[in-house]
Amino acid sequence: MVRQFRSTTLAAVAAAVLLVSACGGDDSASSDDKIEGAGKSSPAESSPAPPPADGPEIELPENVELVFEGWESDDAAEQALLDSGAQSERATYEAITQDPPNPDSEAVAYYHAKGTGAWTDTQKWIGDFKDANATVKGKVSFRSPVVEVHDNGLTGSLRYCADESEVKTVERGSGKVLSAAKPGDVVQYSLMLQKGDGDVWQVADVNGKRGSCDE
Repeated sequence: MVRQFRSTTLAAVAAAVLLVSACGGDDSASSDDKIEGAGKSSPAESSPAPPPADGPEIELPENVELVFEGWESDDAAEQALLDSGAQSERATYEAITQDPPNPDSEAVAYYHAKGTGAWTDTQKWIGDFKDANATVKGKVSFRSPVVEVHDNGLTGSLRYCADESEVKTVERGSGKVLSAAKPGDVVQYSLMLQKGDGDVWQVADVNGKRGSCDE
């Protein structure tokens, strides 16, 4: 999502190359930064990830489209982790596009582990949009997920590529474009997740690196 790394200053929200780079990551581009295992999953028809049965309802505005390609696994535990990873993205975009942006969003809290870096940095990042009177619009395609549930069954990892080349950061009200992605702008995300209350997978750490995510 048009994420400046979440340490983004308000000036950067208004002026920098937009996109959604995750907390704490290194966004230096590298031709060697290809996701291991990318392309191994069968390409599925692009579609939004279905919300977990007990999760909060998430609604995105019509001018924001999130597409998840190949987010399917034959393993139920892996699928649960994939679903929560996708919902964490949708929850954060929903919070940013609310009027005003809502750092205390119920959905963001549901899919992020409180007290972790992912939780506090995501709240701050949403708050930066609120302070800057900004929002986002456009389409993001998430593809090539590589998922692993660790042997303890309580933690797991998820890596994927986000094509953010069709997203813009805009000023609320006026619609003035504050920053726009470049063609081919992609980010590789690496998430660590842990089981929370009710065995819900929650994001505990996120890193993003802008670079190559070729399948």
